[in-house]
Amino acid sequence: MSPATEAFLGIVGGGLVAAVVTIAFNAWWDTRKQKMAEDWEFKRYQANQIHFSSVGLMEAYFAAKTEMYYLTSTLATLLATLNQLTAQADQIVRQQGGPQLTIAELEQRKQALLQPFQKFNQEQVTLRWGQYEQKAKDNHAKAELHLMSLKPLISAPLHDELMALFQRLSAPFQWDLPNGKEKLAVLEAALPEVLRSREKLMRELEKKLDR
Repeated sequence: MSPATEAFLGIVGGGLVAAVVTIAFNAWWDTRKQKMAEDWEFKRYQANQIHFSSVGLMEAYFAAKTEMYYLTSTLATLLATLNQLTAQADQIVRQQGGPQLTIAELEQRKQALLQPFQKFNQEQVTLRWGQYEQKAKDNHAKAELHLMSLKPLISAPLHDELMALFQRLSAPFQWDLPNGKEKLAVLEAALPEVLRSREKLMRELEKKLDR
């Protein structure tokens, strides 16, 4: 074989090897890029889920606080109005009955005068508590759903912390005005803790995006 032929075959062989290597590398790189793209999309999906649930939990907290504030304010207004009417009824009965009116007669006439107002007040109280109960159940269910969604996406200690906070803020209580005000105070006092939990969730989100 002549030197020229050997040189030509060497060039062809080298080019063929280079082409095969290039094709193999491109195939590997395409697979690698696809895997990287899929991994990124999955991380972004998880980050979006954390963000969505974080927003949902914040909305549930503020909704619970707003509903309790509205309820206690409404009940306090109803009670103040009834107390005012009771004082007015007492004054009216005393003026009409004169000094000879006994305590038993005073109370009997007052009750007769107040009965329509007391009935309306009780109906309103029952209505307000019923409305609150339904909204509280819906809000509770939404918060539970967000916490379930977060469980596989965040660290176990953080999820346990969120669950403990949720259980404390959603604990049952006796349905009356004093206990409602106490519940509102608990919700309001929890705001710094709720905001810290949100910050921790945002850090978990950043980790998902490798930031």
